[in-house]
Amino acid sequence: MRKRHFIIGIIIILLSLYYVFNNVSIAEVTNAIVSVRYIYLLPALFLVGMSFLFRAMRWRYLVSSIKKVNTVNLFSPLMVGFMGNILPARAGELIRAYLLGKKESISFSASFATIFMERLLDMGMVLLLLLWVLLFKAEVFASGDGGNNHQLMGYMINFGWISFFGCLFIFLFSVLLQYKNDWAMKVVGLCVKPLPQKWGEKIVGLVSSFTEGLKILKDKRGFFASIVLSFLLWTAIVFSYYPLYQAFEIESILPVISSLIILTLAIDIFIVLFPTPGFLGAFQAACVVALHEVFGIPKAIAVSYGIVAWLVMMGFVIIVGIIFVVKDNISFAEFSLNRERIK
Repeated sequence: MRKRHFIIGIIIILLSLYYVFNNVSIAEVTNAIVSVRYIYLLPALFLVGMSFLFRAMRWRYLVSSIKKVNTVNLFSPLMVGFMGNILPARAGELIRAYLLGKKESISFSASFATIFMERLLDMGMVLLLLLWVLLFKAEVFASGDGGNNHQLMGYMINFGWISFFGCLFIFLFSVLLQYKNDWAMKVVGLCVKPLPQKWGEKIVGLVSSFTEGLKILKDKRGFFASIVLSFLLWTAIVFSYYPLYQAFEIESILPVISSLIILTLAIDIFIVLFPTPGFLGAFQAACVVALHEVFGIPKAIAVSYGIVAWLVMMGFVIIVGIIFVVKDNISFAEFSLNRERIK
């Protein structure tokens, strides 16, 4: 299974990079990277760091329904987990849940449920950004050659509807697990009935344990704080791309807020749909689509922007992640989690 994930990831990376570098001169990309005003990477790094601070603070509220944990103690599993996303199949989420469970004596299922709720909040924020674009900046997609931008908007709308109904179903079922647990478990029991008894019992047990990590839904104050921190987190994410506009001297060309939001949406949608190790390829392709296809920025600049922005984000994650690996004496063998160890 891991080998299959690895091969699929490599194929997606190669196809994405082919799209990124097709019909663009390597010399032009190199010149664009060399001419970058690198001083502007410092505020970009600061905002990336702030986004992870808000993420850790939000995670503290999500975990608090299970156990009180200091924000500082969450940075290690958070950053090592995000660094683990360089592995195939987004193993970082499993690593993060495993490390939190090991460090704080929380079951893997309950720990993973807090990350699941975190992703649900993130998807909610993405849908709000998409709604804002479609309501107030849809004219951006009116330009473009051969209707490509209209087609792109159509893809974004379809993604939005699918994500909305998916999130709504998951949220309502999560609420049902908390407030009408007996009903919810009966539904789970009916769903697993066609499966072998061993698998059915295992799934029921996992869902039951998973429920513990969703207790934040009963904590009105904690849930509201998580929503506020989600707004702060995504504000930092959106504006972390602006210093890079300045680094490439394109801030005067683009409508700043709408282009930042569309860029953020493109990147998030691409890394969801094309889960490559470390977001490589998918991240750069999203930057080309947003900056070149939508806003008409020269492709060489869009490509170089994607390369530098990816290095800023992943560079921060990897460096900080390695620091915590060394500080907490985390074995790299823990990156190769198997099912027996995460029961």
